[in-house]
This record gives sequence, C-alpha cells and structure tokens, in this order.
Amino acid sequence: MTFSEKCVNKPVTTQLIFVLAVILGIFCTTQLPIDMFPEMDLPYMIVFTSYDNAGPEEVEQSVTSTLETSLSGLSGLKKMQSRSMSGLSIVFLEFNYGTNLDAAGGDVRDKIDMVRGYLPDDADSPITIKMDPSMMPILNLAVRGNRTPEELRTMAEDVIKPRLEQLDGIASATVSGGREKSINVDIPRDRLEAYGLTISTVAQMIGVQNIQSSGGTITSGDINYTIKNDGKYKSIEDLKNTVISYKAGSDYEVRTIRLRDIADVYEGYKDESTLAYLDGSPCVMIMLTKQSGKNSVQAAKNVRKQLSKIQAELPADVEILETSNTVDIISQTINEVVSSVIQGALLAIAVLFIFLRSLKSTLIVGLSIPLSVLITLVCMYLKGITINMISMAGLLLGIGMLVDNSIVILENIYSYIQRDAKPKVAAILGSQEMVTSIMGSTLTSVCIFLPMLIFQKKLGMMGQMFNDLAYTIIFSLMSSLIVAIALVPVLCSKYVSKVGGTRNEGRGFAYAVNKAFNNFFDKLDEKYAAGVAFVLHHRKTFIVAIVVLFFVSMGAIKLVGFVFMPPSAAN
Repeated sequence: MTFSEKCVNKPVTTQLIFVLAVILGIFCTTQLPIDMFPEMDLPYMIVFTSYDNAGPEEVEQSVTSTLETSLSGLSGLKKMQSRSMSGLSIVFLEFNYGTNLDAAGGDVRDKIDMVRGYLPDDADSPITIKMDPSMMPILNLAVRGNRTPEELRTMAEDVIKPRLEQLDGIASATVSGGREKSINVDIPRDRLEAYGLTISTVAQMIGVQNIQSSGGTITSGDINYTIKNDGKYKSIEDLKNTVISYKAGSDYEVRTIRLRDIADVYEGYKDESTLAYLDGSPCVMIMLTKQSGKNSVQAAKNVRKQLSKIQAELPADVEILETSNTVDIISQTINEVVSSVIQGALLAIAVLFIFLRSLKSTLIVGLSIPLSVLITLVCMYLKGITINMISMAGLLLGIGMLVDNSIVILENIYSYIQRDAKPKVAAILGSQEMVTSIMGSTLTSVCIFLPMLIFQKKLGMMGQMFNDLAYTIIFSLMSSLIVAIALVPVLCSKYVSKVGGTRNEGRGFAYAVNKAFNNFFDKLDEKYAAGVAFVLHHRKTFIVAIVVLFFVSMGAIKLVGFVFMPPSAAN
C-alpha cells in the first residue's frame, strides 16, 4: 500500500494533520524574528588593549608585539593585522569561515592569559570582541531640553538607559554627549618639586587608600559577623585628607603631607570626549542595539511604547526624540516582499483557473500554495531562520513551483475520472502513477540548491547570506511534494467529479467562455506541433544556433560585470 493510498483511505486523519500544520504554521509565523538580512557569523575578532599615556612606539613594543607573538598560533587563524596608536593597541583577527568563534574566543583569551604577565603594569586587561552585525544600533535617540548638559546626561544614564535596557530584545543602550561630573585634582608642578613627589606616587597613594576589602568573619555562638574594611571616599574632604607622604622637619618632627597641601581638589566635570547636537542645540544621544536572534521590529515597538511612558515622567521641558532607525526600512522591505508573495500566489491561482476552467480543481491546487508556505514557515522556525529579504526571496521563487506537483497529480486523477473511474479509485491510481515522476522532478530542483549548503564554508560570506535562500526553497519544494502526494488525492476523491456532456453542448456565458478557451488551446496545440515539426526537419541548424548562442552568452558575462550587492534605488 502506497503512501497516497493510505492517505486516501484515512481522509479525516490526513485532513486533521494538515489542519494542525496550518495552526502550527500560523503560530510559528508570529514567533519568527524579522530582520533585514540573515544572521551571519563573521569570522572576525578584535583585541583592544588600552595603555594610557604611552606613545605609539611603546605600545607597539610592549603590547602589540607581545600579543601578536602569542596569538599567531591560534587554530583556524587566516590573517592577523594590528594597529598601534597613542594609548591603544588593536589586533584584528580573521579566521577561516566555518570556525567556531565561541571556541576561538576561548582560545584567544587563553593565549592572552599566557602572556598577561609580560604586559606593562599600567596597561589595561585586553578586551576581546567578536564582530556581530547585530551590534549595529537599531534606534538612535536624542534627549534635549532647557537643561544643562550634565543634567541631561544624568537623566539619560539614571532614568532612561536602565529602563530601556530592561526591555525584551534590547541588548544595550550607549549614552554619548553631555557632561559627566567628576572630582578633579589639580597638582601644580612647583608643589610636587617642593615636596619631592611625582604624579605617579600621588596617584598610587590615592588608589591604595580608596579601597573596600573584606576583613573575614567573627563567630559568636550561632551568629557569624562579616567584617568589612570600608575605605571608600565618602566626600571631598575625605579625599583632601588623604595622606600622601611623611616628611621630617627641621625640628626632627615628622610632618604629614596630605593631598590638600599639594593639590587643589574640587568638583568639576570630565573632559568632553563626545559632542552631540540636534538642530544646532546640544543634546545627549542614546544608541540602542538589539539582542542577537531577537525580532528587530518588535524590539523597536517595545522601545517606542516604553518611551511614551518615560516621557510622561520626565520634566515638561525635556523631550526624547527618535533621530534615526533601521527598523522602518526593514518593515517596509519585508512588507513589500510579503505583498509580492501574496500577489504571486493570486496570479498563479488565476492562471490555473484559466487553464483548468474548474473552480473545484483550482481551489484544490490553489490550496497547496498557502499550505506549503505555512509548512515552510514551520521548518524555518525549527531551523532558526529569520524572516528577512533573502528568505522571503527564496519563498517568492518557490511560489511558482509549489503548484507544479499538485497540478500533475490532479490532472492524472481527473483523467481517470473522465474514464468513468470512481473518484476514490481514480485518486489512488492517478497519484500512484505520478509519485515517481513528481518526486524525481522535485529532487532535481532540490539538488540545484544543495551545493550552496554543502559548500557553504568555501563560499564565505556569500554562503552565509544565501544559506537562508537555499533552505527556504528546499523546504517549500519538499512541502509542496508532501501536499501533492498526501492531501491532493484526498481532496480529489471527495470533491472532483466527472464533467458530463461534450464541450460542444451547452449554452450561456460560461459555455461561450469555455468554448473560446478550448478553441484557443486547440489552435495553440496545432501551432506548437507545427513548430516542433519544423525544428525536427532542421536539426543541424538549430543545434549550431544553440551552441553559438551558448558561447555568446558566456562571452557576455564580462560585459555584464560583477557586484557583491546591487545598488538600492533612491526613493
């Protein structure tokens, strides 16, 4: 007993399974993340090392060279470049495509730990960053109002930023612009010379006294008391009273030199490293980045909803403005692609009706389109593929092929019904004869896209970008095959019946339209037969023409040119 026969003998079970597939497909559609492009694992990592007050040559010799020597032995490393500048060392690492970057990141940190003792004491610990397209900001906000720059900065960091970072889908919020409060310590050179001190000595003494450490525990009966040494500065006076050194005076008395004796300590502001302006007025900018794998559009909706609540709580003269985003163009692009998919499906159904000229047959075949699309979306959800331009393009390409298998099955079943076979028998026999043919045709199309998956690592970034395209087309074709051999025979056995009479009998508008189409197709068959006969009588001429056309096409490739991405048309 074949698979199609089992489905025809169990029509209720088969239909219920597809109903469940529809429900699951609708659910998965609402859960699929939406993004502009597929998620790509770029094989790039960067190692940052800060070394304040060091020149480029010193950074190169003390930091960069040490890191390069250690990192050169990484497994899967393709290329390594470095850049040394004043106070900063940057090492760029490029790995082979297909390298597990999580494992590579662990290897990088292990290599750094091996040489950490050889790095200068004043250098910060190296920071490893994995390049991720999701790190690009999805929203840029501006906070402005009739307030000082430091007040705007405080509002952005203490009120707005924490509430936005708590939202689902938001990874981080970066604040720039404005001014930050600080405690400034100005030490005149003549005072240092008078007391025989250096800047490094003063900084070291301030650092070692501004600490908080644990002093262990004391047990009293059943109670444990934790001892904490709280040496953190609580006020400016605490900082001013910091002991820097001891000096012996002329009367052999030891004098205590405090920070207030050699420096001016006061509240001020940090030097502005970033400036933010909106319409010529100073403001504070907030850049929001989404979490990897999350829905960009939904994350932006969550942010906009939260901003309306935050705005109501801020002073009336402070406002939050959205200056730019990358989600609106995503929504617009995806909506256009989805609209193209729907229009393509409707046009395919219209063409089917013109050729089949049967409402029931057209509905049965047309039903395979949304069913196959929903099953494809389920597969995309399980595979972790997002709704993006590439995956939707693959779905759009597959729309035209979704009905091919169903048409072949239905046409063969209908031919049995026209020969007075019972619908159930016709469904079984008609589907059995075509299963091998449509399976071979479908697998042939699938094999075209399989190399894109097999050689994904060798294709580099192109392999990652068009990975979703190949998967989507394969999923859609296999879904259409399942619908054709399982559901179409069941529906045909229930709803397709023989059309009585001949095509020359009847009256009315429907009869006239049907007769006109029949005459058109008969003439088309005659013209096609005449064309085939003409080609067969001139075999050599047509073979030579096709070979010449093939080589001309190959030569025209250079004239067409190659680009990585087509330029987008300006609105």
